Amino acid sequence: MNGGQVRYSCKAAIIGGLFLAAACNAQTSPDKYVWEEFSKRVQASEKVTPLGPNFAGEAVSLSNGDLSFSATDVSLPGNSNLKVEFSRKYSVFSRKNFSNLGMLADWVVDIPSISAVFAPDWVVGSAASQQRCTLGQIPKVDSPFSVADFWQGIQLNIPGVASGELLRTSASTKKPTDGATYYWVTNEQVHVSCLSVIKNGSGEGFLVRTPDGTKYWFDWMAQTNEPGISMMLVDGGGARTTHSLAVKKNYLYVTRAEDRFGNWVSYVYGNASDDPARLTKIEASDGRVLTISYSGSTISTVSDGTRDWLYEYGDTSSGRKTLRSVTLPDGSKWGIGLSAFTNAEIKYDVYPTGGEILRDCTSNAIPHNFDDRFVGSITHPAGVVATFTVGILEHGRSYVPISCNNVTVLVTSSGNTQLSNDPNDDMNLWAIGGYSLTLLKKEVSGPGMDSAQWQYTYIPNMSTYAYPGNKYQVCDWANYDCQQPPCKNDSCAKFSVTTVVGPNSEWVRYIHGNTYRYNEGKLLRVETGGGPEVLLKTETHTYDFTQMDKVYPARYGQSLRLRGEGFQGEYHRPKIRVETVQQGTTFSRNVDGFDYFARPTAVTSSSSDASDSEAPYLDVPVLSVPANGVAGKSHTLNWTTVHSVVLYEVQRRLSGGAYTLVYSGSGTNIGLTYTGSGTLGYRVRGCNSYGTCGSYSAERSIVIAPAAIATPTIAASSPHGVGVSFNVSWTAVSGATQYVLERKVGSGAYVAIYTGSGLSKYVSYGTAAALWFRVKGCAAGGECGMYSAEVKVQIKSSTGGGG
Repeated sequence: MNGGQVRYSCKAAIIGGLFLAAACNAQTSPDKYVWEEFSKRVQASEKVTPLGPNFAGEAVSLSNGDLSFSATDVSLPGNSNLKVEFSRKYSVFSRKNFSNLGMLADWVVDIPSISAVFAPDWVVGSAASQQRCTLGQIPKVDSPFSVADFWQGIQLNIPGVASGELLRTSASTKKPTDGATYYWVTNEQVHVSCLSVIKNGSGEGFLVRTPDGTKYWFDWMAQTNEPGISMMLVDGGGARTTHSLAVKKNYLYVTRAEDRFGNWVSYVYGNASDDPARLTKIEASDGRVLTISYSGSTISTVSDGTRDWLYEYGDTSSGRKTLRSVTLPDGSKWGIGLSAFTNAEIKYDVYPTGGEILRDCTSNAIPHNFDDRFVGSITHPAGVVATFTVGILEHGRSYVPISCNNVTVLVTSSGNTQLSNDPNDDMNLWAIGGYSLTLLKKEVSGPGMDSAQWQYTYIPNMSTYAYPGNKYQVCDWANYDCQQPPCKNDSCAKFSVTTVVGPNSEWVRYIHGNTYRYNEGKLLRVETGGGPEVLLKTETHTYDFTQMDKVYPARYGQSLRLRGEGFQGEYHRPKIRVETVQQGTTFSRNVDGFDYFARPTAVTSSSSDASDSEAPYLDVPVLSVPANGVAGKSHTLNWTTVHSVVLYEVQRRLSGGAYTLVYSGSGTNIGLTYTGSGTLGYRVRGCNSYGTCGSYSAERSIVIAPAAIATPTIAASSPHGVGVSFNVSWTAVSGATQYVLERKVGSGAYVAIYTGSGLSKYVSYGTAAALWFRVKGCAAGGECGMYSAEVKVQIKSSTGGGG
C-alpha cells in the first residue's frame, strides 16, 4: 500500500476486539521483520561524550542511550593535516542474525567510506543502473517490499572531518568553482562529484571535496551481510506466506586523499567487490606507512615499520568472533570485554507457538527478554576498568501522524467496507519508535581509586496524531497531506528526558526535542543540581525551527530517504540563543546575524547586569609548509580561509625556541626566507574585526638546509726541506664560516690538522716524505661542502744543489 491506501485482501478477523489466533498461524522467519528496524528510522541526537572519565573511548547519544566506542591505536604525525592512523569503532546494537562485520570481527576499521544498505547490490533506479553517483536515484525493490523497509540513505564517514547523509544538491546551492560538476552535498558543506569507474568493479564512484579543499577518492567497493527483511501476508484463501528480502551493506572506501597543497595519503585493499573490505596499507607522500597483516579474515598486526600492534580474538557463547585485546609495542595491553554486547539480541515472543508476534500499527511488541541486562568492559593498560550496563528500552518521537500500511477490509455485497484486519503486520508509514539497546549504568574502578558510577534513566514521551477523517487508522489522503508535521511550534512540541546521576550526588537532566519534523534531535535544555527540586543551573537552547530560506537557505540539498526521515540531515536549524540561569543571574548569548552557511557573524552576550558584543567563534586555519628548504631561498606557507577573519598572524620559531611574529596580513599564503639552517616551526591564527583572534593551528615544521657550499681551491708553496715551514692556502667560498684542512702522509689516511675561519696555514714536517693536502668549507650548523682537489708537497732530506 502506498500513501496509506487500504489494501483489499482476505485476512484474519478482529471480532469484538478479539484476535482469532487459531486462524492466524504463521511460520517464524530467521530474518528481521520490517518493524524491528524502526529504531534505525528514528534519528536521535548527535553523539555526546558521557559524564565522567571516558578513557574507554565511549560516546553516547543522551537522547536515547545509544552507546559506541572508538579508539585510535596508531597515529603517525606528519607534515600535513592528512592522517595516517589506524582507528577502530564498536557500536552497541541488537546483533540478531548478524555475523562478523569484517576486518576486526565485531569492531570495524574506522576509515573514510561512503555506504548504504541495498537489496543486495549498489544499483539504483528502475533500470538497476550503476550510475550510482550521477543519477541520484533510490534503489529498486520488488513487491511486497518498499525501499523504506531498509533504506537509510547514503552515508558519508570521514573520521574527525565530516559525516552524515549525502543530499542531492539543490540548483541554487553555492558550490566550489573549480570546474567540477557537484551532484551531492552534506549539511557540513562537503561537496561531491563523480568518478566514472571504481577500481575493483564496474559503475561509478564518488569524489568528495571538504571545505578546506581536501579531496577524497571513494572508489573501492566492499560488502558486508545484513539480516534479511521479512514480511508476512495472507492470500485470498487465508493462507499465510512469509516473504524475505536479502540485503547487504555496500561500501565505497577511500583509496586516496589529497590536500590543496598536493600532500596525499593512499589506501590499499585486497578484497573483491562483493566481500568485506581487506585494508592492507596506508601510505603518505611524506614517507609515513602503516602495513596491516591478517590471520584468516581478521587483522592480526598493524606495523609502522619499526613497531607492531597485535590484535587477539576469541569466540562468544553464541559463536560470534570478538576482539579481546590490543597489545601495544611496549608490551602493555588494552583488554576488551564486549562479548556480551556482541551476543546481545532483542527477542520477541510469537503467539501461539509457531504463530506470529503480537503487535499493531501504533504499538510495538514488548521483547520477551525486556528485563535482560548486558555488561561489557574496557580495561586500560594501567589497570583501570570502565564497565557499562545496557538494557532494552523503547525510544521514539512525538506527534507522529498515523496512516497504517497493510490494513485490510472486506467489501460486502452491497459495496460497503468493514474492517477485517490482522493488526500484527500493520505498519505506520512513519516510524513512531522502536526498542534498542540503551546505556543504563557506567562504572569506573581500578587500583588505588574509589569506584565511581553514573546511572542513566529515560522518559521517551512518544505520541501519535490522527488527522481528521482518519478511518481504520488510515489517512484521509483525499483531504489531508498526512505526512506534514501536525506540530510546528513550541506551544505543542514535546521532548524526551534523560537523567544522569553521578558520584557525589551529581545530577544532570538533558531535554531533547522529539517532535516529528520539528525539533527532533535538538538539545533544548540542560538542568544541573542536586536533584529535580534543587536546580543550581539551567541552560536553555533556542533554534531557528522555521525551515524557511533566510540569509542562509533552509537546506542545501534533498535527502533520498523516504517519508521525511532525512529531515535532520536536510534542515540545519542553527542555534540562535543560549540562556543560562545560575544563582539568580541570567546570562544570554544571542546570535544577531548569520552568513550564507548559517555561521554566526555577530553575537551579543549579556547578563542581568551588563551586555557586550562578542566576536563569533573563529575556526582554526589549516597550515601547510614544505618539508624542506634551503638557507637564503624562499619557502611558501599556505593556510585555509577562515570566515569572519580580516587578518592572519604567522609565528615562527627555531628548533623549539620562542615564537616570533613573521607575518600579519589578510593573505592566505606567504613566501619567507631564512638565512641560517635548522628546523623551523610555523603556526597561524585568524583575527576578526573585533580584534579577537582564534586559536593557533597545529605547528608545521620545515628543515632548512644550508645553502650549497662551493669547493675551495688549494695551493702550497715550495721547495720544502725537513723541518722547514711552508704555507698551504685556499680560496674563500660562499656559505662557509670555517674551513677544515686535512693532511695524509704517503698512502695513509687523511687527518684534520686545522679547523678555523682562516684561508691559510703554515706547516712543516720532520722527515722526508710525500705529503698530500685537501680542504673543505663548512657552515655554522656543521654542514660541509666538497673537498678540494689534492695538492702534493714533497719533503726532501736536504735542500740539494750547491755553489
